[in-house]
Amino acid sequence: MEALLRAFWGMVPVSAIALPYALLGWPLLAARRRRRMPARRATATAAVDCAATFVAFLVFCLVTMPVGDAADSTLDLVPGADVTAALASGGSLWQVIGNVLLLCPLGALLPLRIRRLRALLRVALAALIASVLVEGTQYLIHDGRVTSTDDVLLNAAGATLGAALSRRGWRWLDAPVAIPLPRRTICEAPTLSLRVPRSVWDKRYAAIAHPERR
Repeated sequence: MEALLRAFWGMVPVSAIALPYALLGWPLLAARRRRRMPARRATATAAVDCAATFVAFLVFCLVTMPVGDAADSTLDLVPGADVTAALASGGSLWQVIGNVLLLCPLGALLPLRIRRLRALLRVALAALIASVLVEGTQYLIHDGRVTSTDDVLLNAAGATLGAALSRRGWRWLDAPVAIPLPRRTICEAPTLSLRVPRSVWDKRYAAIAHPERR
């Protein structure tokens, strides 16, 4: 645990600086969205978007932050090597837990807003691609981290786990679908001629039309 804190102590001030911006952006974004959607849905969608942006920023800072005094990154492409070493005596289980939790929040939040990710297989594939890009970036910038196949698999598993936990609420923020009403054919009333013939007028109504004609 001490080694983990020494390696990632820089995330504490980064989180403390970024959190107020996320909390400030939440009501501002919600107020703007209230013009075109109900207040409750505007507040909820703004909260999800701000939380996802905050988590993505922390992940970016975490994967690009240098670790220790190492100048080069190491490459390990043997599946299961890092997990076996972490579970062995003297290994660090926190490394496995951290890799699982790295993309877990994004896997839970993104399907709420992106409909194309509303499938566990799609979430796993997207997380796998994102993890490959992250590990490749770590290896290219030489930040002293270990680029391994196990990290990619654990990150994808964590994102899939987060998506599975939020699966029941994926459609909670969707806009209600308007149900089209069936069209009703309005029957046209028959047009009646209200014109009184001259002969009928002279015989029946002429006497009461004007007092002088009585």
